[in-house]
This record gives sequence, C-alpha cells and structure tokens, in this order.
Amino acid sequence: MRAVIASIGLWAALPIWAAALQTKTNAASTAVAGGVAHPPVLLTPHYTPGDTLRYQVALRSRTKSLVGGAVENPEGATELGIAVGLTLRLEALVPVPIAKVPAKPPGKEAERAPLRLRATYEHVAAELLGDSYDPAAVKLLVPYKNLEGRSFEFQLGPHGEVEYMKGLEELGQDARTMEAARSWFEQLGAGLGAPVTGVAPGQTWEQKRAVPGAPLEGTELQSKSTYLRDEPCDVEKPEGEQCAVVLMQFAMGQKPGGKNATPEEFRKRGLRTSGEWTSHGESLVYVSLVTGRTVSVTQSSDEWMDLNIRHENGGTPFRYAVRAQNETHLLLLSDQPAQ
Repeated sequence: MRAVIASIGLWAALPIWAAALQTKTNAASTAVAGGVAHPPVLLTPHYTPGDTLRYQVALRSRTKSLVGGAVENPEGATELGIAVGLTLRLEALVPVPIAKVPAKPPGKEAERAPLRLRATYEHVAAELLGDSYDPAAVKLLVPYKNLEGRSFEFQLGPHGEVEYMKGLEELGQDARTMEAARSWFEQLGAGLGAPVTGVAPGQTWEQKRAVPGAPLEGTELQSKSTYLRDEPCDVEKPEGEQCAVVLMQFAMGQKPGGKNATPEEFRKRGLRTSGEWTSHGESLVYVSLVTGRTVSVTQSSDEWMDLNIRHENGGTPFRYAVRAQNETHLLLLSDQPAQ
C-alpha cells in the first residue's frame, strides 16, 4: 500500500486507501467471536531521542461557513471543499519534566514515560475541491500553505494527555488552520490511552481530556476505544508486521456551566472569545505490535463551530461559524525523501 501511494500520489491514492480500510472495517464483526485466547499486549510507542520518521497526512473538509467582521455580517454562508496534504517529519526529543499533582498513588504500576516530539511541516499542498474558480476562496488556502517549513514541539503524557506544547500558537491565527495543524498529533499516541497493564481484543477503555490550543475554555474530548483484532499493518504484506486495530469513537465540546469562555493564551493577546465548538466521529487506528507506534489512521467527523472573537480594547467583533464534514488519513512512510 505504501509503495502504491508513493508511486501515484497522495490524492489519487486516497480512493484505493479508503477501499482497503473499508475491507478491514468489514472484517471487524469476526474479530473477537470464537477467537483463540489472546494475551494482553502493551500498546506503548517506543521512541529513542534522536529517532526521526515521517508521516503523510491528508485532510479533506467540506464546510458551510460564515466569516465576517460583524456578528450580523450579511455576506451569507459559503459552501467550500478543501483538501490539504502534509508531509511531517517527527524527531524524538528528551522529555521535559512535568510536575504531577497529585503524585502517583503508592503501590500502583509504573507509568509510561512521556513522549516528546518536534514536528516539522516539510511539505504542504492545499487545493479547493470542485470545478469552479473563486478568487476569494483561493485566498483561504494561503494560511495552510504558510505552515510549510514551520515546526512546533509537543509532549504526550503517560495516558496520551498533552502535557507540553511550544510553537503551535506561532503557526497561525486562523481557527480552521490551527485545527489542521494540530488535528493529527494526538493520533500518534493512540496506544498511550490504553491500560498500562495491557489490552486484548474485545477490551474497551474510555478517556476524557482537555483539547490543547482550543479557542474556548473548558473544551474537552471524550473517547471510547475498543481493541478489535490483529491484522497486517500493510495489506500488501500479510506476513509482515502485525498491528492492533483500534476503533475510537469520540465527542468534543465545552464543559457545562463555564463562566468565562476565553482561554489564558487568548487573554494574554488581549482577545476575548465566546461561542460553541463541538464535534463527534470515529477513528480506525492501526498500532504496531512491535514498536507501539501508530502506523495508519482513518478518521471521519462532523464539526460545528460558532466562534466570536473581540479585542478587549473594543472594535468590531469577528465571527467565524462553520459546519463541516471532515476526513483525515494518516500513514507512516517507510522510505525517506530524496535529499
């Protein structure tokens, strides 16, 4: 599959890739029933500082949005499709010590080590979906393309929670571009959310954690994951590396009863935010049973955002309202790009 994608290009390969993943999904119902006893496995990604690897990420979004300077902006909703392709270089770094409060209770099993990575957007391609040319819409692609060559660092904790980020806020101010910049990285630690004692096919676990960089305070992501079965990581190499197949269903929203919707990072820049941001969907994640690293992800989601931003010194409020259907595909590349 990786050879096919490399030879015909990311966008042309997506239908082939999706068909292969659909075949895997259809086999889910036979994964656990009547199977042989499966010993628990640790889905812990193994990285050594200095390790470098690359991922291909494809994002497709069809949106109906309203953007304008005034909350009552009458420009009307715009329907738009955008496809973004990213090549990411990841470098493993030495973890940053993070204070834990409260400390781990005595007598509990040892926690996983944190995972700290530097991500660099080596290549970014963005295009509009559809046949018509709209100069105004083409301008919306510029923030995506500006990600090329930019880097940021992040650290995932023992359970996949984001403990540390540096540089993400410098990648851009556009809400949708920021989401594209960060939407993939939690998938890299998909195995970190599994119980540290190990999991077996048929086992389910749940998580709840804050969404980093969200424009609204109290934004949380709740997920329910199920270890479906084991399968070849590459459908073209059935005797090769094996992966745990994990189905994750998720929902995102704000905590009820929040009094101040503006996160501290926005307040430091003199901005005030309010509104709503919710989404729900599911991911099919392939995690290597050898390295614990995420090999591939296919994700679909429905998203709703109605965000108002104003400066504390006054001025016209800015409104960004969008309803979107999103698809994300992530694939670990086996070969390095030509120098």
